[in-house]
Amino acid sequence: MVEFLKKYKTQIFNVITIFLILEFAIYPGLTTANTLSNILAGIGLLLLIVWGGLALYDYVRSAAEPKKEIGETELDYVPKPKTKRKPKVDKPEFPIKPHAKVVRESKTKKTK
Repeated sequence: MVEFLKKYKTQIFNVITIFLILEFAIYPGLTTANTLSNILAGIGLLLLIVWGGLALYDYVRSAAEPKKEIGETELDYVPKPKTKRKPKVDKPEFPIKPHAKVVRESKTKKTK
């Protein structure tokens, strides 16, 4: 039970606080005959809806994050940069042949 409370303490706090604000501030403000009280309660209700939406978004986002093991850092999830390609070297207009063709003479002598 204690682990459950530790795990969901933020969500429990948000639900209880939203309920108490609705019960003792928003509902009485919207049901009175005073126009200023109605307007302030309506603004409070809109802020409460935004707060609840952000709390729900934060809960969903935190549940979707991968669990980190001890010793892991955020740098482990950063992709490695791609290596740069080497620029192409233009070939000269008249290519130089590295080896000249060598003509071999035969070792046997020709007879007539």
